[in-house]
Amino acid sequence: MQVQMHIPASLAPLVHAIWEQRAEHPSDWTILPSGRVELIFNLGPRMEDLKGKRVGGAFNPTEQFCFLSGLHTRPLRMSFPRCHVMGVQMEPLAVKALFGIPCVEVRDWAVRGEDVMDDIAMIEDRLRGPGSFTMKAHWLEAHLHGILRSSPELDEAQRMRSAVDEMVRLCMAGEEVHPADFTGYSRMHTHRLFNAWTGLPPGEFLRLRRFINVMGHVHTGEDDLTAVAHQHGYFDQAHFNHHFQRFAGMSPGRYRRDRWLLPGQLLS
Repeated sequence: MQVQMHIPASLAPLVHAIWEQRAEHPSDWTILPSGRVELIFNLGPRMEDLKGKRVGGAFNPTEQFCFLSGLHTRPLRMSFPRCHVMGVQMEPLAVKALFGIPCVEVRDWAVRGEDVMDDIAMIEDRLRGPGSFTMKAHWLEAHLHGILRSSPELDEAQRMRSAVDEMVRLCMAGEEVHPADFTGYSRMHTHRLFNAWTGLPPGEFLRLRRFINVMGHVHTGEDDLTAVAHQHGYFDQAHFNHHFQRFAGMSPGRYRRDRWLLPGQLLS
């Protein structure tokens, strides 16, 4: 697997990376929830066994050149004979800011690029055309920056980002968090805002972020898992295992045994 990465500074903090992956041999992957969404451009053969949903029924999104892989709360499994893919890794808030659709509409979904962007044919011409990954990544950054600057949702996205960041910080520190205190709205309206911007109700969003945080610890560290559980505020090992299993579909011990180079990605 060959991986290249570009950090698009002009799109921060809503967009984290523009990346490219190539694989020349058949592979089976399990991708665990990352708390992020991905705009995928498939430059090679279509993948297999990757299921998405859109209004009207099920489809294989990789039959398209471009698809938006929404916020996933359960493992995503795929296989491919070989691949050449570019992608844009984003915060869930970017779905509404860039494409004008509530993030909840793409929770555990994948939708065609044509359903969220009008200029897919032009993007395909540029990304399939000549030039290095760096040149294409800089062009894609500039193109998305133009969309973002003209978004009527940008100011609200920035306010939500500040509120979400502070809530996550306090939650990870073990403090009790009341989301409505950070939005300035009623509990019901705060619930609607979180669904629209993060794809999840406030409590579930914070549980997902907690899982992602602890998964990173399990991935990079060698601490005893009981110690990891205590460090992250779980009542006991059983509570930790239940929470991890809920999002990962496997125990933390199995994840540590099967982990690959990148957190949250397992090569079968």
